[in-house]
Amino acid sequence: MTSLRLLALAAASGIILAACAPPAEQTPAAEPPPVQAAEEEMSVTPESAPAPEAAPAEECAVLDSRDWEAWIDRMPGPDASPTVHVIGKVDVRSGGYTFNWEVGPMDRSMTPALNLKLIPVAPTEPATMAIATEEVHYTGPLAGSSYSRVTITCGGQTLGEISEVTDAH
Repeated sequence: MTSLRLLALAAASGIILAACAPPAEQTPAAEPPPVQAAEEEMSVTPESAPAPEAAPAEECAVLDSRDWEAWIDRMPGPDASPTVHVIGKVDVRSGGYTFNWEVGPMDRSMTPALNLKLIPVAPTEPATMAIATEEVHYTGPLAGSSYSRVTITCGGQTLGEISEVTDAH
């Protein structure tokens, strides 16, 4: 009686394992790549050259952002030059992120817009594994006399647009 149960259990296990295997048409065949003649490899024309693959869309580690402000520091003093400051808060997946900034192209209007790209850098050390709010701050030289607005982007998405850039004297 015990051997009959063991046999039934073995048969049931075999059926379950067979159901877990992918169908034969889905299993990749282990075929070697076709061998091309040396002449074909050497003669690549622009028509036969493979098209470059499109770059994957950038992803941004910022989950949410808020409280964006911008101002121009025009405080007088020796060797003082006007600087623009942009601050805000961003939520990221974990603690320990650092942030870099990249200045984008400006438009050709009388008072141009400042386009900033926020680049989050993931932590390399162990960090808190909870959503963390980080304050970000950009400081850079003023190009021109003022800015009409400041746009902050990350990974192709707009995080914030500041339409009022104030002056601090």
